[in-house]
Amino acid sequence: MKMWAILVGLVVALIAPAASAQIVSAPLQKIVTPVDPMVMATDDFTRLANPAIWDGLSINRIEFREDRAFWRLYRIVNLRHPAGPLWFVPHDNENAAFQAAVFAVRSYGGVVIAIEEARSIDGPDSRMNPDVAYGRLIDPNRNFRDDTPNYAATILADLGGPPRLIVALHTNEAGYDASESTCTPPNAGYTGRGEISVLLCSDLYSPRPSIRAAWPYDDTDSVAIISYLGDRSPASSYCARPLSDADMNIMFEHVVTSDGSLSNYALFRGLPYVNLETQDRGTDPMGLGNARSRLLAMIGTVMARCAPIEGIALRPPAPPVRPQAPVKRKKRR
Repeated sequence: MKMWAILVGLVVALIAPAASAQIVSAPLQKIVTPVDPMVMATDDFTRLANPAIWDGLSINRIEFREDRAFWRLYRIVNLRHPAGPLWFVPHDNENAAFQAAVFAVRSYGGVVIAIEEARSIDGPDSRMNPDVAYGRLIDPNRNFRDDTPNYAATILADLGGPPRLIVALHTNEAGYDASESTCTPPNAGYTGRGEISVLLCSDLYSPRPSIRAAWPYDDTDSVAIISYLGDRSPASSYCARPLSDADMNIMFEHVVTSDGSLSNYALFRGLPYVNLETQDRGTDPMGLGNARSRLLAMIGTVMARCAPIEGIALRPPAPPVRPQAPVKRKKRR
């Protein structure tokens, strides 16, 4: 009788509905390729074709496919100081952001993850990822979703525990669409086109403009964006008080449901995250230098106020003191 019960149990197990079994997805297939930045044909690397910039940095290209999209990104690691922040550059056409990330990882350590336009390595820069099997193009900063877990896992593979600070870097169009703002209307003739400005008020954003408006905050498009949950106050945003005390331009993002961005993803998981933005000033050396310098100035404030890292200087060293010639004393007669 006991043997018969065992046989019946085995038969029931074999014919049980498939839904009762756990479905294990196939492991993500990645192609990881070491990169020599001095021979890369992409404009981001060509503009930084200086061996001194890349000294001590390791660069790999990571490629993978998930759902309907193919992704290509670069992982840049400071081999001497790998424990710094995770610097994220989601948009390939935001060139000053890439340069600021490379300079920042050299200065403060950590890892850069930069998304490359995935259709071709040397193709035109694009904000979106057009390499999709079907459907619309994908914004790399709106793909942190439950149905694309491998994307988030790859971007945040170096997060560690406790999680390191995530700093996202962006450039934006000048100004903002005044029709979308609940703040006081701008002066006559204002022609802003963008969506990021410390002058913009909406259900999503609450601004805190710099009081002194000193450089780099003389530009109202140079802002830090920090997020807070819908049932809390802006003061609960990550590092809100220190950044306010530093007199930064700040946009507080009010989040109720996720829009698929990394800022929302980080907020719902309690990850330290700051988004830094400045106006895109073109790809000529002067414009890139201007935008990059503004981002690096904001990065310096964030690092000094929110993320001290042992063993890494958070401020530039004091200039060396020139030795003075010894004062000759007269001999007494």
